[in-house]
Amino acid sequence: MQRDSSHHFVWSSVLAGLALLSALALAGPAWGVGSIFTCTVNGKTFSADRVPQECANADVRELNRDGSVRKVIARPLTLDEQRARAVEAKKRLEEEDVQLAQRRRDKSLLEAYASEQEIDAVRAKSLESSNQAIERANQRLTGLNVERKKLNDESEFYKKATLPEQIKRSYVSNQQQVGTEEKILTEARNEIQRINERFDAERKRFRELLAQGARPVQRNPETDILLDPRFRGK
Repeated sequence: MQRDSSHHFVWSSVLAGLALLSALALAGPAWGVGSIFTCTVNGKTFSADRVPQECANADVRELNRDGSVRKVIARPLTLDEQRARAVEAKKRLEEEDVQLAQRRRDKSLLEAYASEQEIDAVRAKSLESSNQAIERANQRLTGLNVERKKLNDESEFYKKATLPEQIKRSYVSNQQQVGTEEKILTEARNEIQRINERFDAERKRFRELLAQGARPVQRNPETDILLDPRFRGK
């Protein structure tokens, strides 16, 4: 009889516990659980346990039950704002690319030269080819001018007669060769200008880097300069 009473007590306790759990479930979440979402539109505040429809285009504050701010949900961007943000992001990436490229050039500059004198030496070597081209073109132009003078002298004999075809062809050939040499001169001078502009910029930047505290890579300037790709083949 005592054993039946014990079983009855246990089952009564279990049933009571289940009843309590069911009651809690039906009652829903306690007030201290979850968040409150609130926003202000046109001076009016809207609040709910989920984002109110009126807050669709406004900043929403998610509050804890004690009123403290858990986080702020930014309003959706307009199309114009999205475009502006995309432009700004693109600009920022481009600026970062420019800065990265400049750092790489600076690193290359400090690895290539140990001093401004080295820059001048590489410049001189780079100019040799163009200077030689100018010298050869000027020599050929001098010869062509002499040839032209001879043709002019010969033509004096034919003032009142038709020039022989051979002299005519010589004039044409002379003129074509002069044009070729003048083109070579123009290209060589343009190349010299390009080279000087490049080395002027490198020399200026090298000096700026040293002033900022940067230091060239330590090496043997008398031998390693010959390994510089800008030095070879110029």
